[in-house]
Amino acid sequence: AVNFSVTRYHISEPCVDREVDGEQPDARLAAAEEGKRLEELHRETERERREQLEKAHLRGSHALKKVHLAQDRERLLKELEQMQNVDRMRRRQIVAQMPPQLFVPAYKRTEIKEEWQRELEFAFEDMYNEDRKMKGDLILQFEPQPLPAPSDRSQDNDL
Repeated sequence: AVNFSVTRYHISEPCVDREVDGEQPDARLAAAEEGKRLEELHRETERERREQLEKAHLRGSHALKKVHLAQDRERLLKELEQMQNVDRMRRRQIVAQMPPQLFVPAYKRTEIKEEWQRELEFAFEDMYNEDRKMKGDLILQFEPQPLPAPSDRSQDNDL
């Protein structure tokens, strides 16, 4: 035997409500408002597009400026390097034309002078002692010469 259960439910209130407000919205007014809204939306998207284009243009000009600045800097560095090389060559030529005595330090110059003086003294002594059959002091061997007659000219000229 199959058991069935049956339920009955009665809706007490009516399902259909009568509309209290009988006015229907004006379709032409709603269409005009929708047109205005769409137009405003279109204008907004157009304005955003223009702003994006303007920003892109600004970014592009800024990037171009940076590229130009980098190129200018590169060119200036090359010119500076060339000028530096030219200046270095000029200085080398000037230094090459200078007499080498300029580069000898002071203490070395005094040593060279002292060495020269010693060599002169040795040469004089050799000349004095070499092959000369003179006896005694060299000065006594020479005959004294009379002094020149004094004149009106300065003594420097006489000397």
